[in-house]
Amino acid sequence: MRRFFRRQYVERQIYLRSNGQVQFISLSPFTQAVFLGIAVLSFGWVAFSSVNVVFKQQIISSKDQRYIKMQDAYEVRLAQLQSSYDELNGQLIISQERFLATTRELEDKHRQLAALMGQRRAASTELDQMRDRYAATARLAEDQRAGNSVLMSVDENAQGVNIAQTATRPQHRDGLSYVIDGSESGSLDMANLAGAGLASDTDQMGTVALIDTKLANLGHAQQNLINTIDETTDRRIRELTSIIDLTKVADVNTLVKENGGGTESEEGEGGPLLGLAEGEALAGAGNGTAFNKQFSRVSNNLNALTELENTLAKMPLAEPVNSYHESSGFGPRRDPFTGRMAFHAGEDMATAWGSLVYATTSGVVTYAGQHGAYGNMVEITIGNGFKTRYGHLSRINVKVGQKIAFRDIIGRVGSTGRSSGPHLHYEVWFDDVVRDPTKFVEAGHYVFTKQR
Repeated sequence: MRRFFRRQYVERQIYLRSNGQVQFISLSPFTQAVFLGIAVLSFGWVAFSSVNVVFKQQIISSKDQRYIKMQDAYEVRLAQLQSSYDELNGQLIISQERFLATTRELEDKHRQLAALMGQRRAASTELDQMRDRYAATARLAEDQRAGNSVLMSVDENAQGVNIAQTATRPQHRDGLSYVIDGSESGSLDMANLAGAGLASDTDQMGTVALIDTKLANLGHAQQNLINTIDETTDRRIRELTSIIDLTKVADVNTLVKENGGGTESEEGEGGPLLGLAEGEALAGAGNGTAFNKQFSRVSNNLNALTELENTLAKMPLAEPVNSYHESSGFGPRRDPFTGRMAFHAGEDMATAWGSLVYATTSGVVTYAGQHGAYGNMVEITIGNGFKTRYGHLSRINVKVGQKIAFRDIIGRVGSTGRSSGPHLHYEVWFDDVVRDPTKFVEAGHYVFTKQR
């Protein structure tokens, strides 16, 4: 490059002649290079300025088009963001509506379950009061009536009742109780499900997932609860029906109707035969429909259970004396006075003279006084087809027309009338037909358990 520079840019002289005088200017290679550079820059600037002046409109138009494209791209991106926001907001609204609908459904189910539990507690109130009063008055010896209780086992697939002799009375199981995730009596606090303030989208997503999980758990708990109630009421109805069947008095439906319960008529049924799944499909059964149908079935079972327990509460199932042994049972026997076979219309309960005699159920005294072979006798009419008689009393504590409550003292054991020693002659009548009292006492062992 140095050789090229020296060869091209040699020292040059410019001669100037003026008025006969000659002068020259010497241009060194460096000076020539500087002037050349200035000339190139000047030419480039002129060319650039000329192009800008000539093509100014095209350049401005190109910049405008580029700006328009950038603006269009920005607006498209903004529209996409707005669309995403609208979609997210819509999902949020849908989620809120779904959450509110789910919570309302859970609260409705919770109230229904609370109503069921209240209905169950109300159903057993009268029977529980009888048990409490029986426990308060009964004082039974530990070695008494060994092997005289019955234990009932109901097989779901069996038609009848399997009864086995046992020396221990069945223990009473209290009514149903329930707790769903800390909420009782139908109060469901949905505010606690959402938790405290939400810090970020990640926290929100985690909280939503937690709420969904908790709602699902509540739904499962409610379904498990109503399934338990359904199974328990079914089992309890079978048990109470079997207890009533033990008395061998009449059909359960007949007794319920005598007690003022049940339907007026059980006739007029029919319709096409459909499978269960097919029927539910035709009915459009979903989760809510299935729950409501099960709730309706359980409610009907509780109504039936109430009628059965009210019927039991008005049946003479308790023992009229606390401590006794059976000296003579119901039915054919050898008469203690004649020595010949005769029919015995009740149960003789031998016990100490003067022992207290209790009413085995509530009712009205329709007879109180001397009654032939009965001696001093009290007759109590219950009013649902039943009446009871207590004979050979040494003392009568009630009078005709007096209302008697369960386990009220009506007299004391004696040996009046046709009697060979102190005992209570106890009879149970239904529809003017004398029945076996031992069947009622055995059935009562399921209702009145030994309590300390």
